[in-house]
Amino acid sequence: MKRTISKVLLTAVTAAVVLSSCSTKVPEESKHIPKTAGVVIDLNAKEITQKLATNGLTMDKLFSAVQSKDTSSEAMKAWKDAENSGVDLKGHFFVSFVFPGQGGGTKSYISATASLADADKFEAFLKKSEKNFSLKSGSDFKYIVEEESKGVVAWNKGTVIFLTAIPDGIDKYAPAGTPGLPGADADSEEVQVDTAATATPVALVTAEEDAKTKTLVAEVDHLFHLKKDESAGVIEPFAKMLKENADMSIFINPEAIYNSGMLTMIPANFKKLMEGTYYTGTSTFEKGRIVANGNYYMGKEIAGIYKKYGNKEIDLDMLKKYPSQNITGFTSYAFDFHMVGEIVKSTGMDGIVNMFLAKSGLSMDDVLNAFEGQFTYVVSDMAVQKKESKYYPGEFHDELTSKWIFNLKVGNKEAFNKVMTSPMLKEMFTKEGDRYVYANPGMSAMGMPAVSITEKFITVGSDSVLLQEYLAGKGSIKLPEGIESKIKGSMMGGYADLEKVIGAIPEDKADSDEEKGLLVKLKGLLKDVTMVVKNTSGDVSKSEIILNFKNKDENSLVQLVNFGTEAAKVMEAKKARQKAMEDSLFAEPAEGAVDAAADAAIAAPAVDSAVVAH
Repeated sequence: MKRTISKVLLTAVTAAVVLSSCSTKVPEESKHIPKTAGVVIDLNAKEITQKLATNGLTMDKLFSAVQSKDTSSEAMKAWKDAENSGVDLKGHFFVSFVFPGQGGGTKSYISATASLADADKFEAFLKKSEKNFSLKSGSDFKYIVEEESKGVVAWNKGTVIFLTAIPDGIDKYAPAGTPGLPGADADSEEVQVDTAATATPVALVTAEEDAKTKTLVAEVDHLFHLKKDESAGVIEPFAKMLKENADMSIFINPEAIYNSGMLTMIPANFKKLMEGTYYTGTSTFEKGRIVANGNYYMGKEIAGIYKKYGNKEIDLDMLKKYPSQNITGFTSYAFDFHMVGEIVKSTGMDGIVNMFLAKSGLSMDDVLNAFEGQFTYVVSDMAVQKKESKYYPGEFHDELTSKWIFNLKVGNKEAFNKVMTSPMLKEMFTKEGDRYVYANPGMSAMGMPAVSITEKFITVGSDSVLLQEYLAGKGSIKLPEGIESKIKGSMMGGYADLEKVIGAIPEDKADSDEEKGLLVKLKGLLKDVTMVVKNTSGDVSKSEIILNFKNKDENSLVQLVNFGTEAAKVMEAKKARQKAMEDSLFAEPAEGAVDAAADAAIAAPAVDSAVVAH
């Protein structure tokens, strides 16, 4: 989505991330967001900047840490301009993706919305920064056409809104079949002529751009005068999200996205299924961790399906019997596959699915009944080891290795046996006693994982020794403190030891001492991450992700910014080295060296002739 947001507001958003704020003003930018928005991203500049400023992070320090001497003055000048832009750098910044409905055409757009502290300063800022500044007036607002993005920057006394149409291809700017553009007859002579001779007439392009601008200006006018029942604020999940006062938030309205006609392959009945469903996510930077909370609000149709099959709890025994004390991570899920079946049936696609499965003598219900919907995946003992090449004996390479188990619980035995003996799988597995094994014994030698398939579980492992230890049930996993109690009773639980994952990266693979130092700092930055999806409370499913840092005493955002500046500094140094190397390789030889090379080229034939004569 490159270049779709005006550089004017982009500079202001960047500014908001580093300026301190002491304002207690409650921002009202959200009242200019329509309820047809499919996605809304919110940056709470006030909360973010206070956390950075408390730790002494200023723009001067960031520029001095990252920029080289020949670019820092220009960057600082741009920064000072942004500080005096008139945009309120203490409020909320919203970016919205708006879809007015099928057939909306250029009315589908991206908008950025912010508050203004000083409208006159903002106008002066635009005059200074825009090459072809041309001020125009709307009903009660001013606007300009931003040259680079062809979007509209509009403002009144207290609010600035930037709009740009969601691009839909170059063919939009010319009639179908225009020579030189996609869709023209490939066999026609017109396609063969020079591009310049077949380009879309300037007048046509100008008229199209004028029409687009008029559409955007009309929409800006609409946004400035949104009625209460037209704004996203009337959607309860959106209003609740704003009240949480998180550092960053996201709101997703699936129904609005579907109504736009962008997802044309989805069945029409899916619209009814999506009615009333929303997702909100919030992220907050705390000392030593980032906390992200999600809320999935289910509409009437989805809630009915969930109440019928949902609220399953993960089977902790499938996780706890894993035989290792060196866990890297795991995911455990309790999900009734019949929910998928109900969704497919509600969209009317079950006939197509059953037609496909009929070739194997199965139905969709057979597959859904075969599995209970409980599965666990565990990884341990991750390391980088020297491995000899299978194709070039004597040559070794670094390879990431680990031990792992995947375990899936079987549901209805009759349905399961029907699936396993169907033409779809009978060539791969055969039944021996009470279990299924590879039909071709040589498959294990071909690198296929170790597997155990019974009428109770399908268990796959990285090696047969680990698999047998797991199946014996004598192992006992060692989970970090508090993890088991956190995921108990939930429908999904996950954990990853980032310290071990990142720690497995070899430091000797770094290209320079600077990059090696950066890798060392990365290894000292992150600790682990935990994920939980809780069972529903009413018609809302809640999730939580916590990213823990090794340093528990410093704000996580500050740690990320500090690491980011170090990374940027290393990248600048690497680019400088590469440029110096390129300059050296492609530098013109000195005049004396050229003359010497020419003399040698002339003398060479004479020397060769003398040698032959001799």
